[in-house]
Amino acid sequence: MSGAIDDAAELAGDRPLRVLVTAPLARKPGGVAQYIRVLQPYLGKDVQYFTVGKRSDDERIGKTLVRMARDVTLFERTLRVGDYDLVHLNPSFSPKALIRDGILLTIAKAYHKAVIVTTHGWNERFERTCVAHLSWLFRLVYGRATAFVVLSKVFRDKLYALGYANHVFVQVPPIEDQLLAECRQEYRRRRLRAGKEFNILFLARVERAKGIYEALDTYRLLKRQHPFVSLTVAGDGSELTNAVRYADSQDLADVAFRGHVTGAAKYDVFRAADAYLFPSHTEGLPISMLEAMAFGLPVVTCAVGGLRDWFQNGAMGFMTNTQDPEMLALFLSRLIREPILRSNISLFNREYVRDQCTGAEVAARIAGIYRFILDRAHQPFLHA
Repeated sequence: MSGAIDDAAELAGDRPLRVLVTAPLARKPGGVAQYIRVLQPYLGKDVQYFTVGKRSDDERIGKTLVRMARDVTLFERTLRVGDYDLVHLNPSFSPKALIRDGILLTIAKAYHKAVIVTTHGWNERFERTCVAHLSWLFRLVYGRATAFVVLSKVFRDKLYALGYANHVFVQVPPIEDQLLAECRQEYRRRRLRAGKEFNILFLARVERAKGIYEALDTYRLLKRQHPFVSLTVAGDGSELTNAVRYADSQDLADVAFRGHVTGAAKYDVFRAADAYLFPSHTEGLPISMLEAMAFGLPVVTCAVGGLRDWFQNGAMGFMTNTQDPEMLALFLSRLIREPILRSNISLFNREYVRDQCTGAEVAARIAGIYRFILDRAHQPFLHA
């Protein structure tokens, strides 16, 4: 697929459609950077990228303020000299990101640009603050966005509740092509694998809000019933040291803390796993869950954020309404005891990701949104 965006050239006359996309450094970890990395090869050469966010992990407040001022100045200059048709912002729904991109949005609208905002992740505590005290400010700034792209219908409805009155599109994030290539044979391998082994994978930032302690407590309960199970914790974070200490204090055997994994090391932890456990407290639509599904892993998770309406309970795995370790252990135990169910879920998850989450497929849908917005920029609003 040559750049999907090239099909939209007709909207800009004889020249190709030009889009300016904000993005963190490509080498940075996290869902936003990966989202852009996967889409970039498919969006074509006429989509350009503007770097925002931290340049190093040890950036202090003074350096942050200087960097933000410099970014704003450079963004204004880029729009002033560049002949862009559309600006595509990519914040998380969190205070710092929304303040930063609110400034960029205001500048873009001053230059009469169409602006699409894709929200990655969703801070529900900040959302409650916005609803209670800041909805007027959200409408004043983000109400001027031409369209939003969100990860779930839940977030679309939240935007409408905040008073947003333009187009909102729901799109799943893309999965890396290399990962999809690596997991093509996983279903057959999992179906044939036998023996008393069952490895549970927790792959996420090691933070309280991601449910690391619920995951460890779930494993503790499950280990009593099924002594052959093991747990792999893959990820870095502020709670990693404390989580290791907690596992030691509970005498949890067969727990491997792998730290942050990328590339072949990440593929290996997926291959070695039999189920993906993700008891997060708040979430958008985590790419790590889609990656686990691509490798055929059944998912056990919680009904939070964008997972509430996206996750197909029973087909993709199991979802609970709480982070109760006893309930999570019950679902994992069922997966252990019912290999045919596990095999059916594995096949469903692989096919879902293959059909919905490739870089080419998601890029084509994003390009379609670009075309839709520019074609209807001056037409009356209809909910998308």
